Amino acid sequence: MRFFSPLAALLFAAVPLAAQDESHATWFADFDAAAKAAREAKKNLLVDFTGSDWCGWCIKLHEEVFDHEEFLKPIGEGYLLVALDFPQAEEIKAKVPNPKRNEELSQKYGVQGFPTILLMTPDGEVFGRTGYQQGGPAKYVEHLNELATAGKASLAKAKELETKFAAAKGEAQIALVREAIDLLAKATGETIGVEVFEKVARAAFELDKDNAKGLKLAAIEALLTAGKLDAELEASVTALDPKNEKGLYEKLVLAQVKTVNAVEKVTAALASIEALDALGIQSKEIAKELYVPAAFWNQRFAKDMEKAKKFAQKALDLGVDDNPPLKQALEGLING
Repeated sequence: MRFFSPLAALLFAAVPLAAQDESHATWFADFDAAAKAAREAKKNLLVDFTGSDWCGWCIKLHEEVFDHEEFLKPIGEGYLLVALDFPQAEEIKAKVPNPKRNEELSQKYGVQGFPTILLMTPDGEVFGRTGYQQGGPAKYVEHLNELATAGKASLAKAKELETKFAAAKGEAQIALVREAIDLLAKATGETIGVEVFEKVARAAFELDKDNAKGLKLAAIEALLTAGKLDAELEASVTALDPKNEKGLYEKLVLAQVKTVNAVEKVTAALASIEALDALGIQSKEIAKELYVPAAFWNQRFAKDMEKAKKFAQKALDLGVDDNPPLKQALEGLING
């Protein structure tokens, strides 16, 4: 049975994808069964969070990569394969072994979109995170190998940093916080160990409460860049830069806007953009990143065409010639 097909039922536990060589072509649909088997086989896990009957990129990834021996054979030497499905069709949902466990794992590992591919130990320690990549099976294998090498190194660095920080005091502790801030500022959505970098960086809030060493400000900027929002961070930004004189407040608003994933959050985001616009936005790039959604959200959700046109014009004035479709859409909004 070929798992990638949107019409195919999900596997109950483990079904050979290629009967001619079952040793490297098995997908598990039950995470815990796969972890047990991986421990026994002394292998790691490749875990695919997928929507088999609705997610176009998931289907493409299976068709272009996961269904091919050129992928299955080399990857099967070091990994057991796990497909955790989140289908929409009721007949496919009924064949998912443990949907509650799948949801629990999705929350645990911060899965925000499909497909999400995680490389991890049988004990659930993640050392690689990726998604759809073009280029076919051989290139994908190369990508995963590079990801695993870098991820394991980053994970080792995070563990070392955490251990050193726990034992450090005084200036040694501050030096480690600065190191964590630097690592966090350079992190991407695929960086392994970022949770540790964040935890150590946040120690700046206690070690430099009044920002006398500039440590707290540096930590805030790194946390905003990494999108690590919470009430403490928002309160710290508001206290340090209430009028956006340091350009910190605009980074907070941008980070807030990037978290908007539901209609009910749009109104608050629009209010934040408008308030910031009144204060003045220092960065041209941040302004564009805020004016564009403000234009379309006002048009579509707030039904306020006056504000929609205002923000569309502001975005055009800043220059979007490098994105002709966006420029056309903004001009259409103004002239429509």
